[in-house]
Amino acid sequence: MGETRRLDTLLRQFLQSVRPGHLNRETVRLNDVVEHVLTVLEPEMAPRGISIQLSLSRDLPELEADGGQLFQALYNLIRNAYQSIPGSEGGVYIQTDYNDSDVRIIIGDNGTGISHEVMGNMYEPFRTTRKKGHGLGLLIVRHIIKEHGGTLSIASKEGIGTKISITIPRADRVVRLLQG
Repeated sequence: MGETRRLDTLLRQFLQSVRPGHLNRETVRLNDVVEHVLTVLEPEMAPRGISIQLSLSRDLPELEADGGQLFQALYNLIRNAYQSIPGSEGGVYIQTDYNDSDVRIIIGDNGTGISHEVMGNMYEPFRTTRKKGHGLGLLIVRHIIKEHGGTLSIASKEGIGTKISITIPRADRVVRLLQG
């Protein structure tokens, strides 16, 4: 029964990552989502002694987004970040900011980094470098961000760490007319 439930969950996650989803848009404060993710992950992270550095913009504009899906995406990314750190010597930093059109979140770590080989096929389903991973996390994250009209970029260097940058369009996006 346990194996059947595991396979059922895996199949549902795979299907969610490849088919268009329905967003339950609501007013979302990205900083609140980040803090909620950290609260949920805290019991898992605390015993490892990994430092978390936050630089959250106080006046970050709200988003019209699916808060549950953003939670899932950030949960996966922050969990990946701290799991990439061997031992307790390391940290994760999270920064939010914005411009006229987008809200941005950066999640970085000084973990093991990602090799060029793995970077080349990291969005392929069922590719994982973890013993207990299923290889759908980043595929699901990318899908969620795209559904929100956002972008996801990853920069990494082996032995140095990884930096992930996500931009999501603001609900009150400012449109400018360029003078010709």
